[in-house]
Amino acid sequence: MPVRLLNDDTIGKIAAGETVERPVSVVKELLENALDAGAARIRIAIRDGGTGAIEVADDGGGILPDDLPLAVRRHATSKIAAFGDLDVLASLGFRGEALPSIGAVSDLTVRSRPPEVAHGTMVRVAFGVAGAPEPAAVAAGTVVVARDLFANVPARRKFLRQPGTETGYITRAVAAYAAAYPAVAIELLIDDRRAFATTGSGDPLAAALEALGTEIANAALPLEPLEASAAAPGVAVEGWVGAPSVTRSHRQGIALFVNGRWIQNRALGFALEEAYHSLLMVGRHPVAMAHLRLDPALVDVNVHPTKAEVKFADERAVCRALSRAAHAALSRAPHAELPEIRFDPPPVAEPAQRALPAAIIPPRQPPLTPDAEPDPDPTRAHPSGVPVLRVLGQVGSSFIIAEGPDGMYLIDQHAAHERVMYEKILAGMRNRAAGQQPLLDPLVLELTPDELTAYEKSTAELAEVGWDLERFAPGAVLIRAAPAAVRGVDLGERLRLVLHELAEGGTGESWLDAVAISTACHTAIRAGQTLSLAEMRELVAELERSQQPRACGHGRPTMLHMSRTDLEKQFQRR
Repeated sequence: MPVRLLNDDTIGKIAAGETVERPVSVVKELLENALDAGAARIRIAIRDGGTGAIEVADDGGGILPDDLPLAVRRHATSKIAAFGDLDVLASLGFRGEALPSIGAVSDLTVRSRPPEVAHGTMVRVAFGVAGAPEPAAVAAGTVVVARDLFANVPARRKFLRQPGTETGYITRAVAAYAAAYPAVAIELLIDDRRAFATTGSGDPLAAALEALGTEIANAALPLEPLEASAAAPGVAVEGWVGAPSVTRSHRQGIALFVNGRWIQNRALGFALEEAYHSLLMVGRHPVAMAHLRLDPALVDVNVHPTKAEVKFADERAVCRALSRAAHAALSRAPHAELPEIRFDPPPVAEPAQRALPAAIIPPRQPPLTPDAEPDPDPTRAHPSGVPVLRVLGQVGSSFIIAEGPDGMYLIDQHAAHERVMYEKILAGMRNRAAGQQPLLDPLVLELTPDELTAYEKSTAELAEVGWDLERFAPGAVLIRAAPAAVRGVDLGERLRLVLHELAEGGTGESWLDAVAISTACHTAIRAGQTLSLAEMRELVAELERSQQPRACGHGRPTMLHMSRTDLEKQFQRR
């Protein structure tokens, strides 16, 4: 094929693909521009997950009328004048690609007025075609509106997630910047609803509380300067880390900033988590907002089109500084914030009352011993295909040992109860009157922005599976009723876990199925929970009666089977 030059329209779309990956990329670029302009107040409003409209308004320095047409052209920037300026870069933007790249894939309007200029100016870029500047009425600062994102690139829009998921990405990004810039008042509106707003008081912990929710109110531990002997020379660490009592199932609760720039760096993330060694359960991750400051000459910011990654001249020193600062903050945490590890001896006798889910506790009956239970009938089996099992005991407070007609069954008590709960929730959906249990006193639950977004997305589905929830305040919901199968658990804690999983995308054939699966999972008994023999028998009996007893809603197996032949082979009897 002949070699040819690409036209400007194609070049613009390719460049936009490098800078604007999804709606959150637009929000991040415009937010960073507002911060570079010295804004004290920033208002961000989005619609339909950012594809409908993104508006970012600030009260910063603005753009001069003669400069505005140039600002929407490629490679035009006020941040640097020569390549050597990258060595002393103090701004968040420098490529001169943000506005033209956004304008190449959206209907972009920029209105701006510096405080010293009497009248504002507007420029429109409609999917790569820039118009002439026009006079416009605008307050001091800049207002950027991007509508119909990716309307001219349908292939790109096709690969976006659901609007609720894209909204979650934007919420996390804006909340991270709001927590990292406490002196700037940042407000986020989602479909005309205020998600959160910070006051710009300058207090880092207050900003984190306003942006990330009340969950970290008493869990944020400040990162304070270290003694000279422990500090890494040339690296200052600010911000806070969360106490081990507040965790996530993902690493998205960790926000890392280098010289004001939000970055992704695996080595820094691992260094931070290393400070939590032995303090968190496997699979759990901390929340943190760490801001590292060092000589710009020791950081290469020109390694990624979206400026999401940087390279350090001495990465080990930076990681060491972060890990030591986090470890020092955790060592200053009150003892009650750290997890207590203890080993309980086996119970001698069953207590009269137990704080376990009532859904699996059978009617009161005389205590039984394993020998008192009849041997399983080898000719009997439930319609599900699971034979009648005889419960023998529990291993590690997590697995139930049972004997069947052909060998041994090892049952995961959490996965088993999740399957039981899932089918009960489905049954309750078919009988709404019996599927819901009202609370005597409604419970108020404060939600983080991520949780609130998941709630807004799932309101109808949560009601369908048995939750009766109502918006109570800008950042809270009222729990009036729960699914009837949910008993004996902290409803606020478990609903928060449900919303966490839904915020991450959920699992299921439909969103309703995802809500049902998540509710079943997070309201079931947990691994590490000691059960009495009667409770184990009732749980196994309910599992035997399930329609699909072999796997939980997430697809994990509920039981393992070792036949008599397998056991004999393990002991070299055959």
